[in-house]
Amino acid sequence: MRYYLLMKQDEKIRIYLFFGIPGSGKTNVLFKFLRQKILEEKRQCNGKMTERSPYEVISFNDFNICAGEMCRKICRIMSVPCKTGISKTPKDYSYSPAKTYFINTSGKLGEQKTVYDFFSKSDFAAKYFLAIPAVIDLQILNGILEQYSFLKDFQIVLTFCDFADDKKINQVSKFLESRKIKIAGLNTSGTIDGSLEFL
Repeated sequence: MRYYLLMKQDEKIRIYLFFGIPGSGKTNVLFKFLRQKILEEKRQCNGKMTERSPYEVISFNDFNICAGEMCRKICRIMSVPCKTGISKTPKDYSYSPAKTYFINTSGKLGEQKTVYDFFSKSDFAAKYFLAIPAVIDLQILNGILEQYSFLKDFQIVLTFCDFADDKKINQVSKFLESRKIKIAGLNTSGTIDGSLEFL
């Protein structure tokens, strides 16, 4: 894993949060990133994982009826605990410094801001990722960035890169660079064992 994705091991609770408009690919990115962390952990432990997973997924995505069930199913496959519930908020759960949490946010902007506000407290060492489709029109992208102006120190993951040619990806990259927004990675559509490349 690249240096900027690793977090300092201290008493703060480690959190990775994934934001984005509905259908932007944030859940896909979350599970691909989680899979990479699990594989990295296995390599460091010579193929053996600890009995209890050091990772946990919490989904606040009740934007559609299937979101929570999809998270539960993928977590079962990956042997990672998952908490999800309709109308749950971050304060409804307890958190431990012994775990790293992967947070799937709702498709509703107001709820995403509530989740961000909770995890931006000093108890947490949080990394924020905003999923943006690589095929996006720049005017629409500008509007989305305005909507997500509450995010501080976030990084972009360009999604659906398999639907965009290099010219389009470069155009979006330059647009983000002109606003001093870092692209953390490139993601293709598809299954959780598909491509997610961190730059």
